Amino acid sequence: MKRSSFLSPNGDSGGQTLVNSQSKQVKTDGRRLEPNQKAESCTSSDRSIRSSSQQRVESLDWLRGLMALSIMIYHLCGWYFYQPDSSDFLGRMGIYGVSVFFILSGLSMAIVYHRFIDSIQSVVAFFIRRFFRILPLLWLAIIGTLVVNLLKNSPMPDAGFLLLNATGLFGFVPPFNYIAVGSWSIGCEMVFYALTPLLLIAFNYRRWVGNLVTVVSIAVGLYFGYYLLHNTELLSKQWNAYIHPFNNLFLYVIGIAIYYNLKEVVVSSKVVLALLAIALWGLFFYPVDGNQIEIVTGGNRVVFTILSTFLVIGFYKFNLSLPHWIAFPLEKLGLVTYGVYILHPIIKVFVSKVLVSLGVSNGYLIAFLVVVASISAAFASYYWVELHLMRIGKRLTARK
Repeated sequence: MKRSSFLSPNGDSGGQTLVNSQSKQVKTDGRRLEPNQKAESCTSSDRSIRSSSQQRVESLDWLRGLMALSIMIYHLCGWYFYQPDSSDFLGRMGIYGVSVFFILSGLSMAIVYHRFIDSIQSVVAFFIRRFFRILPLLWLAIIGTLVVNLLKNSPMPDAGFLLLNATGLFGFVPPFNYIAVGSWSIGCEMVFYALTPLLLIAFNYRRWVGNLVTVVSIAVGLYFGYYLLHNTELLSKQWNAYIHPFNNLFLYVIGIAIYYNLKEVVVSSKVVLALLAIALWGLFFYPVDGNQIEIVTGGNRVVFTILSTFLVIGFYKFNLSLPHWIAFPLEKLGLVTYGVYILHPIIKVFVSKVLVSLGVSNGYLIAFLVVVASISAAFASYYWVELHLMRIGKRLTARK
């Protein structure tokens, strides 16, 4: 059985559809269509739910959940145990987990908005919906980080610095001016969103035009990987160049290209498993070691980008069923990955303080409780805050 959850364009739940390839029965919000029932008998709401412009692929949520977990564990490993490097799977996922997120973001925007962007009004609506999806949780992370800084007696940023972060505009100016840990990627995303209408228009006009844009973006990424970043210096010394939006834009564009080039391509289970096997083998065993700069420069940048792309395609075209006890938690975790990603550094500080004050010093126990608390906080944020704000964004931009 292939299971897909369907969301409205701003990410709100619009009901779920389960398709059984043998019976060809479709269940939508409790209503079942038998094989001989005409589609015209569905309500307009049903047709809207099933439209490809509103589709959310559940297997991509599985991948989001896995990437969020890998990035969080990478950080916890560095905070409590040792610093993973390029020879370590966690060291690789600390870098390419975010890269996979960028590819997923481009793919998701194409899945959801490829038919939505058709006028100036729709472009404005797109930006409004992105505002309600991204900025509120970023504000929460900024406030949490400022509280942590106060507890550490660290200097507070000035008003201009705060304004750039609160608006997400820090990605358009020196992108290293971010406050919340990990929010550099949010700055990149804001730049990508600004370009998304143009990217979708290019692909919708002619697919070859969009593919040409993809090639150009890859060329820019290669310029960074071969000429602006150097494996003779530590990645930390070149962090400002690495997190530049133009060094990561090609990943987002690749995600969009995946949709337009593969949306109607049927990929066999054997090919899907082969892509996933190659990606996982490379992420675990590809021979490279040393500082993480080694995996973001030169030929290794190309190799790990290909592995990340294979991983996304494999999950996008995943046509095998997983046991419910595996698929369900991964799907739910996939919904709250933004919160897990942006909140866990803040949760870590407070959980550690509490546990240390109670005399707990076991790093494994502290790390485990940070994971539990971070996921719990992400779920609370999603269902109590984010979901309501996304619905507000949708109502404000609903087409009459």
